[in-house]
Amino acid sequence: MTDGTGYVATILVVDDEKNYRIILASLFSRAGYRVLTAADEAVCLAILGRQHVDLILTDLDLCGGDGLALCRSIQSVRGGTPCIVFSACLPARRGEHEKRETGIIDYVAKPFDNRILLGKVASALQTGVAHQLTPLGNRGENGVFS
Repeated sequence: MTDGTGYVATILVVDDEKNYRIILASLFSRAGYRVLTAADEAVCLAILGRQHVDLILTDLDLCGGDGLALCRSIQSVRGGTPCIVFSACLPARRGEHEKRETGIIDYVAKPFDNRILLGKVASALQTGVAHQLTPLGNRGENGVFS
């Protein structure tokens, strides 16, 4: 999706489940975003080492890894890169320190409503959350934290 200047935002989808990577890549590509995918932390960090990414969507439960630990690693490599975490089992609300430490701006419950996820990503990119991480809210409609 362009920002009016022709810039196309890049989203990195990290999930060990191939079907979720395919579905999310298709969803965001159709919405006009450039989409990269990674199956694990190593691939994610390799991509971040060579390409700019505007937003990361990651599963909380990664095979052989942990989505929260991945978000911390992302911040050490590319501080300020916002992350949206999705999971069938969402964690309890986190404190401000952890949000700054991990770059997590939102949590989304699986299965998710595509329109809500698209809206959250568009909103995050439009408000420039890479430079101003927003606080997490309370769990709202459709299992989405706002």
